[in-house]
Amino acid sequence: MTTITLVNEQNSTGNPFSAHMLCEQRAIQEITYELLQSQQHVSNKDIIAKLIEKLETEKNVVQLDIYRNALEAVLFQTPDDI
Repeated sequence: MTTITLVNEQNSTGNPFSAHMLCEQRAIQEITYELLQSQQHVSNKDIIAKLIEKLETEKNVVQLDIYRNALEAVLFQTPDDI
């Protein structure tokens, strides 16, 4: 199961990238919640598939950017299959 940790907008390190990722983390949380409505367990693969689906159907360019960045974040924290 995927654990998502939100960062504070004013984080202790002062790293603006963490605050920038807040929208992406919220998108991942919303997708996780949406998936949990229809299944008991949500894997990173489920989240990746849903993000790709949203990228294919979304028209809003700002939201598309958020989904792209969210997908990148999930892919970076997902171990490669061997």
